[in-house]
Amino acid sequence: MSLRFDYLLHHPHLVPLVIRWWHGVWADRMGDDFPALENQLTESLSSTGFPTHVIAFENEEPIAVAALKLQELADLFPDRQYWLGSVYVDEAQRGRNVASQITRHIIDLAVARGLPHLYLQTQNTSGGLYARLGWTALQELNVRGEQTLLMIKHLQGNG
Repeated sequence: MSLRFDYLLHHPHLVPLVIRWWHGVWADRMGDDFPALENQLTESLSSTGFPTHVIAFENEEPIAVAALKLQELADLFPDRQYWLGSVYVDEAQRGRNVASQITRHIIDLAVARGLPHLYLQTQNTSGGLYARLGWTALQELNVRGEQTLLMIKHLQGNG
């Protein structure tokens, strides 16, 4: 499968789709004010700053999204910077290595920016996909009533 990656910044018409994707999984964290959510995401779009949202296309159809973030879980980890987050693969495309490919693309962006590492949190407390991609478990924790795993990936050549 050949995917094409681009910045969501270059495809602002896809913001409503991305919000619907995320809302399907994280509605309890997002609320239901779709215009406000879309406006917030649109205003945050960047190709050089944080967050940087990347969209994956197959045959020019958007099928996944992920973000390179400066901060996530800031209330729990105020000193931990540089995160992979907001990873979502369209349900019809799951099981086809899309999550692995978009994760690798975000890692490549982080390396290109000279970042020393990336953190992430996953609800798969075994590490799942991320463990297979070389991420290391740091600690299990309860976030918003859900067991999650905090992981790190040290980026080559950057400590």
